[in-house]
Amino acid sequence: MKRIIFILSCIMLFSCKAEKMTLSPFVSVYKSDRVGNIPPSYIFLKTQPQTFEIYSPTIYGSLFGQWDMSNDTLFLFPEYEYFYRDSGSRMSKITPQDTSMLAIPQQYLVKDDSLIDVTNYSAILPEPFTNQSHQMVYKRVIKK
Repeated sequence: MKRIIFILSCIMLFSCKAEKMTLSPFVSVYKSDRVGNIPPSYIFLKTQPQTFEIYSPTIYGSLFGQWDMSNDTLFLFPEYEYFYRDSGSRMSKITPQDTSMLAIPQQYLVKDDSLIDVTNYSAILPEPFTNQSHQMVYKRVIKK
């Protein structure tokens, strides 16, 4: 009887293994400052694969796509937009014919732990609005 208990104990001991935790792909989060009554928006950069999401709580929507980095400039290439309105949601693919501000590729200067919007909006905005007197700045959210 002792031998059977010993054998069963050995089988259980050697058959049990610690559960290996799988880490999620690295994600960087950037947050803009609150401007007046407008809450901040967020940029999520995921490295595996290189995808991004820009989440804006004021419009109840997100923008998704691919990103790339060249020297100190981050390039965002939007592919899909998602909106939630009136208890319904809509996801649509962005096409080259789209002329909204969200549809154009965006550029951000990477400086320290910040992203500074340096996108040229002149292709879609009228002349007085093409000069950006205030560039949107996103600061990296660091877990404390």
